Amino acid sequence: MSLATRVLRRLRPVPAPAPVVRAVRPPGPITFADISELPNPALIPKIDRPGMDERKLSPEQRDWRRDGVTILPRFIPDSVLDPYIARREKLRTEAPAHFRGGWYTPTPYEHVPELRDVALYPPLMRMMQHLVGEEMLLHLSLTGWVSTERNWHQDDYLNPSFVNSWYAAVWIALDHIDPDAGPFEYVPGSHRWPLLRQHKVLACMSEAAAEERDPVSGAHVWPKTSEVFVVPAIAAEMAARGAEVRQFLAEKGDVLIWHGRLMHRGSPPRSHDVLRRALIAHYSGVKHRPDMRRRARDANGMQYYLANLPLW
Repeated sequence: MSLATRVLRRLRPVPAPAPVVRAVRPPGPITFADISELPNPALIPKIDRPGMDERKLSPEQRDWRRDGVTILPRFIPDSVLDPYIARREKLRTEAPAHFRGGWYTPTPYEHVPELRDVALYPPLMRMMQHLVGEEMLLHLSLTGWVSTERNWHQDDYLNPSFVNSWYAAVWIALDHIDPDAGPFEYVPGSHRWPLLRQHKVLACMSEAAAEERDPVSGAHVWPKTSEVFVVPAIAAEMAARGAEVRQFLAEKGDVLIWHGRLMHRGSPPRSHDVLRRALIAHYSGVKHRPDMRRRARDANGMQYYLANLPLW
């Protein structure tokens, strides 16, 4: 058995949701309303709830509440970024086939201390706690130096329903980001739209499609196969709302923190020859991931999830 097969077979998806009751659907396209709902305000972070006195918020919190993003120019110093950039650059010689896409392991931070130093940078972790209202847990990092080309989506529906927006992700520029490289794009204010729900998406699929798994990793593939109706539903909603699309054209050290309900995508690159040097990391509130009990702390006390996966 190859190393790739051994690694992928150790990857495990988030536990499957409870069985979904599939109603007979009327004919016609699936709409955004069919697959989303407004969450219970009592279950989401306080900063997202209606009626908050915004006069008490910091400028970063006001940006977060209004737009669903907080942008921090030159936030992470070169002294923190450069060791990780050098380690990541070594993939050119260590694993040339991996180089542009980065490590395949979803938790490379377990093995790359230089990555942990960036993703768990204490001022960044404190800022996310300031925005979300809870200490945050690192549990995913994407190390590709090209656009993900993942189409329009919210992150929250890919998680168990109990996460309920106690979630944030960061986009960290490691160099100047060229507009031709496929920049991160987002719809400001879309974090106040209804939330895509996993069980509603699965209800629009056949049982076989909802349960289909990758033959190598064993992971459910519905997040990808459901794009055939999820992306058009989002696009129609964006058109109906006259949604504004913004790009994050960043310089080295710039950070964008985004909300778990924000509509965003990795835009298609205009040139596949231009690298997009960045680090993406995802976090959940420490009290809202009972499914991620194996944890560690770095030297600064910041928490990260232990998936116990090899680096590959």
